[in-house]
Amino acid sequence: MSFTKKIIVAMILGTLLGVTLNLLISDTFSSNHIIIKFFTLVSDLFISALKLIIIPLIFFSIVCGILSLSDDVPLSRLGIKTMSLYVFTTIIAISIGLLFSSFVDFNPVLLADLDSSYSLEQAEHKSNIFPSNIFKSLAEGNIIHLLIFSLLIGIAASRIKENIQTFIDYIYQFNMIVNELVKIIISFTPVAVFCILSKAFATQGTETLAPLMGYFLIVVFSLFVHFFVTFSLLLKIFSKLDPIKFYRNIKELIIFSFSTSSSSASIPFTLNTANEKCGIDKSISTFTIPLGATINMDGTAIMQGCATFFLASLYGIDLGTSEILTIVITATVASIGTAGIPSAGIIMLTVIFSQVGIPLEGIPLLLGVDRLLDMMRTSVNVSGDMCISCIVASSENKINETTFKS
Repeated sequence: MSFTKKIIVAMILGTLLGVTLNLLISDTFSSNHIIIKFFTLVSDLFISALKLIIIPLIFFSIVCGILSLSDDVPLSRLGIKTMSLYVFTTIIAISIGLLFSSFVDFNPVLLADLDSSYSLEQAEHKSNIFPSNIFKSLAEGNIIHLLIFSLLIGIAASRIKENIQTFIDYIYQFNMIVNELVKIIISFTPVAVFCILSKAFATQGTETLAPLMGYFLIVVFSLFVHFFVTFSLLLKIFSKLDPIKFYRNIKELIIFSFSTSSSSASIPFTLNTANEKCGIDKSISTFTIPLGATINMDGTAIMQGCATFFLASLYGIDLGTSEILTIVITATVASIGTAGIPSAGIIMLTVIFSQVGIPLEGIPLLLGVDRLLDMMRTSVNVSGDMCISCIVASSENKINETTFKS
């Protein structure tokens, strides 16, 4: 059985078991149940293992990627292309979310019953994006600081690489070790997917979708439009690559990222897909993929646009042209600063809400369906990373079209 089929089977079995447990023993079922504790243990171990390798993977991948850039691929040009496309797709994503949400008449709910005790401790928005103490940043898991530090080390090393061959050899060898560790961890994906979905449906059930079905459906529809229409047009316009081939190449990545709900945790699998399935040269993918996992959050931007319009409607807040522009700009910046971890996007909603006057007490209303939406928007996030990576690689003649087409 192929790896893809194993993951699909695990998803189906996990969903069925979770729903069954929720229906059969809902009266006595809780987060303290021994079955839930087992599922939680397995899923937490898997996610922790992925998080464990994020920092070394990003550091060695970016440094190796910069060192492997040939003289005909200037880093400045590569960076401008990649950053411009990432920001461009994010703006498109937030605009799609706002546009489709404006056509929906959301039914009012009893907002007075909303829980106002939602903790905003994790929502602190740090304006200092440049690291002052890299060891402190590493201890805190600050991916943006790590990204900047890795870029600086890579740039500095590339300027004197003829004098530091020993250092370069060690960097490449460490990168090989980390990649091998990635393969070992990824091999346990089907088991982790089974436990993650079983736990989610056993504890929450399917009824959590009912109160927010309108919001849920509009986010899903917007995600599908962006995934199929926007990415296809970008590939056709900027690279001439076949969109159908592209979607076939990333099908395993879509399933994997859906199960992990983490763009950062999906970096190992995304890099492998970029190199092995899409034929992107490592000198490109090791730069664009980690960067995209940090700043390119198309799916998250769509959710933030829909959520903002949804709660504004429920609170009776009229969003004019200036408010819409404010949302687009703020959501674009917020999505760039959103960590690539599960449910980080909904935390960053506080930044947007504070700009347009939406009460933060409305955020808990979204939590009932956020887990499933988080899984879906993560797939869109990483697919966007792959799409832009293909476009950039194609523009630099650094993509093996034979591999891409096969």
